[in-house]
Amino acid sequence: MSGRQILLLALLSVLGLFPSLGLGQSRVSTPDHSDAQTVASSSAGEPAGANRCKVCHAAEVEGYARSAMAHALRRAGQETSGTVTTPNGKITMYSSPTGSWQRLETAGDTSKYHIDYVIGSGNHASGYLIDIAGHLFQSPIAFYKSRNAYDLAPGYEKMQDPDFTRPVAEGCVFCHAGSAIHVSGTDNVYRSPVFPAEGITCERCHGPTGKHLADPRAGRIVNPAKLEPGARDSVCEQCHLMGVARVPNPGKEFRDFQPGQRLEGTFTTYHDVLPPGTPAGTFKVISHVEQLAMSTCARNSQGRLWCGTCHDPHNKPAQPAQYYRSRCLTCHTARFSAEHPGTDSNCIGCHMPRRDAQDGGHTAFTDHRIQRRPEEQTNHPPDGDIAAWREPPPDLQKRNLGIGYVSAGLQRRSADLLVRGYRLLTEVQEQFSTDPDVFTSMGTALLIGKQPTEAEFAFEHALSLRPHSAVAETNAAAAQQQAGDINGTIVHLERAVAIDPMHLPAMSALIQIYQEQGKPEKARELSAKVRRIMDEQPGQGKYGSALGRSTSAASSPRTAGAVFRNLKVLNDIPSDQLIPSMRFIASSLGVECSFCHSEGHFEDDGKKAKQTARRMMQMVFATNQNRFDGTREVTCYTCHRGAATPVAVPSVAGESAPPHEADAISLKSVKLPSDLPTADQLIDSFIRTLGGADAIEKITDRAEMGSGQIDGKSIPVELFNKGPDKQVFIQHTPAGDRVTALDGNSGWMIVPGRPLRDLSGSDVDAARLDADLQFALHIKNAFPELRVEYPETVDGREAYVLVGTREGRSSWKFFFDAQSRLLVRLVRYAESPLGLDPTQIDYRDYRAVDDVQVPFSWTISRPGSRSTIQISDIQQNVPMDDQKFRKPSVKAEKGSKAALSR
Repeated sequence: MSGRQILLLALLSVLGLFPSLGLGQSRVSTPDHSDAQTVASSSAGEPAGANRCKVCHAAEVEGYARSAMAHALRRAGQETSGTVTTPNGKITMYSSPTGSWQRLETAGDTSKYHIDYVIGSGNHASGYLIDIAGHLFQSPIAFYKSRNAYDLAPGYEKMQDPDFTRPVAEGCVFCHAGSAIHVSGTDNVYRSPVFPAEGITCERCHGPTGKHLADPRAGRIVNPAKLEPGARDSVCEQCHLMGVARVPNPGKEFRDFQPGQRLEGTFTTYHDVLPPGTPAGTFKVISHVEQLAMSTCARNSQGRLWCGTCHDPHNKPAQPAQYYRSRCLTCHTARFSAEHPGTDSNCIGCHMPRRDAQDGGHTAFTDHRIQRRPEEQTNHPPDGDIAAWREPPPDLQKRNLGIGYVSAGLQRRSADLLVRGYRLLTEVQEQFSTDPDVFTSMGTALLIGKQPTEAEFAFEHALSLRPHSAVAETNAAAAQQQAGDINGTIVHLERAVAIDPMHLPAMSALIQIYQEQGKPEKARELSAKVRRIMDEQPGQGKYGSALGRSTSAASSPRTAGAVFRNLKVLNDIPSDQLIPSMRFIASSLGVECSFCHSEGHFEDDGKKAKQTARRMMQMVFATNQNRFDGTREVTCYTCHRGAATPVAVPSVAGESAPPHEADAISLKSVKLPSDLPTADQLIDSFIRTLGGADAIEKITDRAEMGSGQIDGKSIPVELFNKGPDKQVFIQHTPAGDRVTALDGNSGWMIVPGRPLRDLSGSDVDAARLDADLQFALHIKNAFPELRVEYPETVDGREAYVLVGTREGRSSWKFFFDAQSRLLVRLVRYAESPLGLDPTQIDYRDYRAVDDVQVPFSWTISRPGSRSTIQISDIQQNVPMDDQKFRKPSVKAEKGSKAALSR
C-alpha cells in the first residue's frame, strides 16, 4: 500500500469507516494482564450500580440481567478455541492461564494479541477487542453462535491480509458499552478504565439516577413510555437507528445524549430517502427503528406504536412466539380469513421473518417491517438522497446535512453527494468559523475532488481549531501530499506520530515515505518505536494508566524548536517542558519573564540577560554531562538561590537553607512508623469523609464564585467545571479578564495584553486532574504506584503523606489531615531539563454542598508567587454550555468555494 493510499484511508477513519492497515511487523504482547481498577469504590456493604436499583426494582433488574443489552460487552475470559483461515494465512484463538489470545500467522510473520473485551451479547455473534497501549483495536475474527464456529468479522470478508489494526472509534462502543470516555482528537484512545460500565446500564434508558435516589418517586426518573414520542423514541434510536450517517452537533459527542432529551439535540441521524414504490433496500440489523417506521402498523398508529409496545427490556420472554403473538393480538382482534393460520400461530415467523443482515456478518436478524406478505429480500445499493430522521435545530440543518452528505458520499463513492455536501458547508462556513468538523468535511470533499490547495486551507484551519490532534495533522498531510509538497507532508506526519505513535494511518504513511526517500534507518526506527509500544504489558504501557494515558496519547508534545521561535539551546527538548523551564529559571533567580525577554516579543534577542542565560544553560548541561555522568546534580538554583546574581558570601548561622532537589519528591530513607495507614486506607477514608462515592459520583458540574487575593489585590473570580475534563478559571483583573481553560485534551490561557497561549505537557496534565470533580475516586487509577511516607506538619497539624508516581512524569504529594482525613495540601512538579518546577496548593474551609465536602478556600504557591482564592457561592449540577470552555478564535478567513470536479 502506498503512502498516498494510506493517507486517503486516514480520511475515511475521520468519518468512522475504520480502515485496516497492515504493518508488516511482528507484534507480540506480553502475556501478563491485570484487570483495570473500577472507577469508583463504594463503602463496605453499600449497593452500587444496578444493585442500587435492585433494592426497589428487583424483578426488573433481574429480568434485565437476562437480556441481550445487559451482555452487550464484557471482559474476555476463557474463550472457545478455534481457527480461521485467511487468503494469506490464519488466525487462531486459544486460551492460557493469562486469558484468551489470538495468534496471527501471515507471510512468515507471527503475532499474538491478548483479547481484552468481548463485544456483542453472544445471541448471534461475538466480536473481540484488544487494548494496545491504551488504544482499542478490533480483531478480524468473530464467533458465530448459529454455526458454533469462528469466521471473519463483518467488513473483513474480502481482505487478503486481515490484521488487528482497525481502530475502535467512539461510535462503535457507544451502543455496546454502558459508558466509555473517548479522548477527542484521536481515533481510538480512551480514558482508563476504558469501560467504567461494561454492559448497557439502567441509566442508558432511564437517565441519571441521582435525583431519584435522593427522593425515590416516580416523577424523579425518566420513564421512556411516558415521554413525548420524539424523546420516547430517542431512547431506542440512540442504538437501534444507525442510518447512513450520524453527525454530532457542534461541541457534542455521542455520550452527551441523556434519556428524556430528543436525540437531535445531540446528533442527527440521516437515512436513505427511497422513491415511492421502490424496494426497501439493503436490510441492516442496526436499522430496526427505520424498518418499523415503514410498517403499516406504525404508519396507522398515529405515533402510538413504538419499540416498547412489543419489547420489554426487563422481561426476556420464556416463550417468544406466544409472547409476541399476544402483542399482535392487542390490535389485530378482527376475525382472520379462512386461509389464515389460527390465533395460536407464530405471527412473527411469517410477518417478521429473519433475514441475512448486510452488516451482521454470517447471521440473520428479525425484519421489523411487519409486511403482510413478506417480499423477497433485495440488496440494491442505495444511490438516492438522504434526509434527517428528525431535523436538528434550524441553525444546524445545513451544517449537519452538509457533513452527512460528505460522509455518505465517501461510503458510496458518490461525487454528487460530496459536491452537495461541500456546497452546503461553504454556505455556513462563516457561521461555523470555529467548528473544526465543518472544515474537516470540506477538506475531505476537496481532497477527493482533486483540489489539494483548497483542501490544505480547510485542513489547516481545522488543525488550528483542534491542535494536538493526530487525526487533524494526518488530514493536513494528505492535502500536502496531493499537492506534491513532500516536505510539508513529512512535517505533518511527524507531528501526528509525535502526538500519537499508535495513529496507524500517519505511522504507516510515514514509514512508506521514508522508504521511498531512501531513509531506511528512519523507517526502521519508527517501526521499532511502534513495536516497543505494542510489546508493553496490556494496560501498563506509557499510555496505559488512567488519566495519564489519555494525556500522553492525546497531547504528546513536539520538540520545542518545532513550536517556538528562535530557540538556540532548548530547541530539542519536548515542547511541553519549555514553559516549566522558563518558570524554573525565573524562580531560581527571583525575576520576571521581562528580565530576559522583551515584552510582547519573546523571540527577540535584544537583551543581554537573554544571551547570558543561554550561556549559563550550556554551562549547566556541560557540567552535569562531564562531571556527573549526565545526572542532573547542578541546576540554576544551585548557585542563584532566588537571587539574580549568585551570592558570593556564605550565609550566617540560623539562615535556613533550601532542601536538596531530591528531597523535593520525598525520597526518604527514614524507617516509617509501623502504625501508618496504607495508601488504600488513606484514599478510602478521604472518599468517605468527602461524603462517599455515591454522593461524589452525582456531582458532574460545578460553578463557583468568589474573590482572589492575587499580587496583594482582591479581584472577583469565577470557576466552572463540567465533568469529566472541562474547566475554565476566570480572574476579573482591572486590565481585563485573565482566563485559564481546559476543553478535554487541550488547554489555553489568556493574559490581558498578551496573545493566547496553548497549555501543554504538565500544565494540561495538572489541569485535567484539577478539572475532575470526582478525582478522589480516580487517584488509584491516575497513579499506578502509591506509597506512604513519613508524616509532616501542615498548619500546625499532623498530616499523612502519600506520594503518587506515574511513568514518565514527576511525582505528586498528597497531604491528608491525620484527624479529619481531608486533603489539606497537594504538591506537584513540572519536569524541565533545568530542574523541577513546584506548585503547592493548600485546601481549607471544607463545607458540605449537596452532601459533598468542598474546600471554599485554597492557596496556590509557586516560587516567587502566592495567591489565595476564597469562594462565596457554589452551585452544582447546573446546565453548562460547552461553548464556555471553547478556545476563542479570530474570525476565519473566507475559504474558497472552488467547485469540485467529478
